Amino acid sequence: MTKAVISGIGPDQPGIVAAIADILYKRGCNIVDSTMTRLANEFAVILIINAPNSVRFPDLKAEFATLEESHNMTVVIKPIPDNIGMDFHKPENPYMISVAGQDQAGITYKISRKLAEMDINITDLNAQCIQGDEGPVYIMMVEIDIPSSMAVGSLQKEIQDIAQEIGLEIQLRPLEAVAL
Repeated sequence: MTKAVISGIGPDQPGIVAAIADILYKRGCNIVDSTMTRLANEFAVILIINAPNSVRFPDLKAEFATLEESHNMTVVIKPIPDNIGMDFHKPENPYMISVAGQDQAGITYKISRKLAEMDINITDLNAQCIQGDEGPVYIMMVEIDIPSSMAVGSLQKEIQDIAQEIGLEIQLRPLEAVAL
């Protein structure tokens, strides 16, 4: 099997996921990890696939050209070298940071910068601006993996300093594993 990352963006419309899955299924590809979401009026997708060795990525890209034209999308296929492992890392110490407050420039920057400075990995981030009673409200959910050697209290203090500095409500809580 060979591996690749496939990403695509285009106007949101019914049938995009089915069209992507159809192309991959007909070529014997397996989706092993994915994120698909609507952002405003745009649809974004990122997939990691396993493909049979017989699948050539230029040929697969040619098949996606039809989808690009029919759905006004842009699709990129990036092969993953065989020497790159595909381990599905389980976070050591998963936490969720939730952020809410008046929309303003720099919220994502200040929080992500602080996390980077503390060597904390962001594993997922979702954010959007919604209309509140007094104007736009920025909502952000950040899943992180805190090193087990770090005191969670030090992170709590740092994010509360950011909350006070820019007038946000920020909460930090552990994420519980879901057994499947």
